[in-house]
Amino acid sequence: MQRQDQIREIKILMDLVERKTTTMADSVMEIDVAEYTSQEQFDREKLELFRNYPQFVGPSCLVPNPGDFYAFDDTGIPILIVRNAKGDLNAFVNICSHRGAPLAECASGQARRGKMFSCPYHGWSYDLDGKLIGIPFGKEGFPGVDRDKLGLRALQVEEKYGMIFVMPNPELKFDIDEVLGGIQERISGFGFEDHHYLGVKKVHTDFSWKLNMDTFHEFYHFEFLHPESISTMAYSNIANYEQYGRNHSMGSPSLRINELKDKPESEWEPREFSSFVNYIFPNTVIFVVNDHFQTWRVYPISPDKSVVYHSMFIPHKPRDNSEQKIFDDYFQMINDVAVKEDYGLVDKVHRGLQAGLDRKVIIGRNEPGVQNMHRQLHDLIDA
Repeated sequence: MQRQDQIREIKILMDLVERKTTTMADSVMEIDVAEYTSQEQFDREKLELFRNYPQFVGPSCLVPNPGDFYAFDDTGIPILIVRNAKGDLNAFVNICSHRGAPLAECASGQARRGKMFSCPYHGWSYDLDGKLIGIPFGKEGFPGVDRDKLGLRALQVEEKYGMIFVMPNPELKFDIDEVLGGIQERISGFGFEDHHYLGVKKVHTDFSWKLNMDTFHEFYHFEFLHPESISTMAYSNIANYEQYGRNHSMGSPSLRINELKDKPESEWEPREFSSFVNYIFPNTVIFVVNDHFQTWRVYPISPDKSVVYHSMFIPHKPRDNSEQKIFDDYFQMINDVAVKEDYGLVDKVHRGLQAGLDRKVIIGRNEPGVQNMHRQLHDLIDA
């Protein structure tokens, strides 16, 4: 989002604050409880949303240099993303052609000597373009093996607008601009290409991945669930909602936003007075605040279990141990708020859904983000 767009957003948020309202959907939505608990529903989501739909991996700065890699297996297909010697991204099924061991564990790092991956099981090696380049005891043990046919299986990966997407299913392709739906204009200029990757926190939760995601898409709960944390910084139940294809973005005003009324626009620093929750369908939120951004990726494990990867990206690498500690402490604090306040309450919601009662979950007009997520899930699965 460029400066002129940020100023326009600030004006919209100031108007919402003055009128004490929020952007609203056309009508109330009802969701059957079974959509959170059904094994059949879960299986369809796992297939269509996480295996057959392109996944947001992270910003470009997640793997900035040749040899940098990122690996994860939460879609059901082990995936390896790596930047090659030319600076281009490759993606592969993270399975050795020999016996199926992963070439890289589920983490980020640098390839061996910055140019190859070696299987931890028997040492078969591959270059950054997936070509099989080494087989220990190969001449005697594997005579006649055609190495050209035993490279890593490629996946479609696209890097554009500072964002990385991959298609888990090697049989399918996608159009990145169609997937983004224009949201790149909303989140441009926030440093996706050049920020420093501080790290990731992995949190397992004992409830549906959709319950996990629901809490990100509305600010209605701030006053009640976060009275001593988020509610001390941002207005409750006030957001500017914008939709982009299957995705959406929500701007939030800080409690200090009206201070700008006494300043000329040329002196405004919009990011000091607003924050943004940007939803990338089906399972990612990019949270942009004043001086950094975070990503929250949620993956299903079972109908009543999910896992969250909370990553933080800051403008520059910490200059010393003191600055490192400041960033680390803040990162931990944000994660603790989510775990203690959001996940603690959602765990109780989950228990209510498991009670076996025939009832509906009601999503209000003031919760358009929650409505959009569920509407898009239905649209894709039903199709």
